[in-house]
Amino acid sequence: MNIPFDLHTHCTLSFDGKSSAEDMCKRAVELGVRYYALTDHIDLGEFPDKDFDLEATVNGARELLPALQKKYAGSTELLYGVELGQAVHDKELADKLLAENDYDFVIGSTHFIRGHEDFYFLDYTGMDVTELMRLYFEELLETAEWGRFDVMGHITYPLRYITGDHGIDVDLSGFGSIIDKILRAVIKNGKGIEINTSGLRQKFGRMFPDADIVRRYRDLGGRILTAGSDAHCTNDLGKGIAEGLAAARECGFTEIAIFRKRIPEFIKI
Repeated sequence: MNIPFDLHTHCTLSFDGKSSAEDMCKRAVELGVRYYALTDHIDLGEFPDKDFDLEATVNGARELLPALQKKYAGSTELLYGVELGQAVHDKELADKLLAENDYDFVIGSTHFIRGHEDFYFLDYTGMDVTELMRLYFEELLETAEWGRFDVMGHITYPLRYITGDHGIDVDLSGFGSIIDKILRAVIKNGKGIEINTSGLRQKFGRMFPDADIVRRYRDLGGRILTAGSDAHCTNDLGKGIAEGLAAARECGFTEIAIFRKRIPEFIKI
């Protein structure tokens, strides 16, 4: 098996990671991943895990990565990444973290919206999921306009739980206008989106976002696209990447971006 890229993964530096950074790197080498990014969670705002130690996570990655990059040089190119969640909940801290760390790659994600827990924890019984999705997309638009990330992570993330885990169908047809605004803001700021393949191995059964949004991003002029498994353990690393790349081609993409020092470089697919 040869998987060219996996630019969204987590190790035990993330609060929900299951495998060590060393084991994740070894697995990347086994799979033939040429460009590999560890993008551990830095979640801002009222993060639900009270034991989360932001400073330890940030410092741990900064201290751990150089030795691993050196050790696995020639086998895989390990990129210094981060998944920055809810940056617009604390823009000052987000800007400080970005200024103090020499990241190769920054994913801008939204796992929970103001006044709510992570979508993973919500009880959707009796909840107006259409209103919830409206609030989610409004925060994505705010994040896109802030624009200090490199790619916007797993657009349509709430569907992992609303539809995948709870079986509640969500009609996104009424959100076309705001999704376009999000994509236009991403493009205007010279940023990209990702194909997140985690949904393919989960109950949801589809990518985040699906091909319709990826194609729309392309039609609006978007060219920066990455692919990531969102693996939190060695068993999931690389899963779905082949399917994600096939979807990218079907949407008109001939290249996938990797990032070094926050600058996109394009690889033929």
